[in-house]
Amino acid sequence: MSKLDLSKLSDFVDKWWDDSALPSLCEFVEIPALSPSFDSDWEANGYLDAAVNTFVAWVRSLPLEGLTVSVHRLKNRSPVLLVRIDGEADGEVLFYSHLDKQPEAEGWSEGKGPWKPVIEDGWLFGRGSVDDGYGGYAGVFSLLAL
Repeated sequence: MSKLDLSKLSDFVDKWWDDSALPSLCEFVEIPALSPSFDSDWEANGYLDAAVNTFVAWVRSLPLEGLTVSVHRLKNRSPVLLVRIDGEADGEVLFYSHLDKQPEAEGWSEGKGPWKPVIEDGWLFGRGSVDDGYGGYAGVFSLLAL
């Protein structure tokens, strides 16, 4: 078993996160993809599809061998996105995340808002950036980094 070079891994993560994941996550923040519980016209509005498409475009841009991406749709149900990355190790790892968001809420600091990505002191502000919206990015990205 080879030893993990944490310095090299950290440099890789910093560069790829800043150059790849963060710009896509900012695009994701701009999409008002409310959960169907809060947007009765979610299908017609198309925001959940836009969120899925943004994430899929990002995943497909990565140099990942063994990648398959599939979107499954049933009438009157939000889309389900499956990302599979085949590897050489035994076993499987399952990550869960979702790309729908809770309502906008009030009380945003000046210059910030739910659909406006703002990076301040290295932190991304905007709806979906700190709940499960980033989870898919973090899960896939962790595999790329390793």
